[in-house]
Amino acid sequence: MKRATPLIFSNPRAKRVCFDKDNGKVSSFKPDAVPENHFHLGGHNYAVISDFADVARIHLRRYKLDATGSLLPTKDGITVTPSVWLALVRQFAAIDQAFDDGKVFVIKDCLMLSRTVIENVTYIICQRYFQRKDFSRKFLTPVSMLKETEWKVIASCNEFENKGSGWEFKRW
Repeated sequence: MKRATPLIFSNPRAKRVCFDKDNGKVSSFKPDAVPENHFHLGGHNYAVISDFADVARIHLRRYKLDATGSLLPTKDGITVTPSVWLALVRQFAAIDQAFDDGKVFVIKDCLMLSRTVIENVTYIICQRYFQRKDFSRKFLTPVSMLKETEWKVIASCNEFENKGSGWEFKRW
């Protein structure tokens, strides 16, 4: 029996990341008109809450400017569940202490956080992984690299709520 030939896209990087599949909208916006469910972390990094099929997800995503001046999401970033997000923001002090001790920090056995310095700039690296049946870990390729200043901004948007029009971040 033959296997079905997989669909091959002519340019796989040209696929757009779509956060609002119900309406078919691409999550692009102008820098001066940031949607409610987007929280600017600094540079072109945003924390985004999406709600698809009644399941909320939090994306730490890098955006890029296109020729028209709109910000488009890239594949660079990670997606976490609300429980992982809440565990992350509730453990900032412990995470920072682990970084000061030169250690990595693991949240809910699915998200690894580490700190590194590249060309005198401190970055926090967030990488998702899952555990295989043989108990080895498979790290997923998309990572989120946040400057230390962007990492500190996350501490101020540690809760989110469901408004009638959708999800949005709250500051403490």
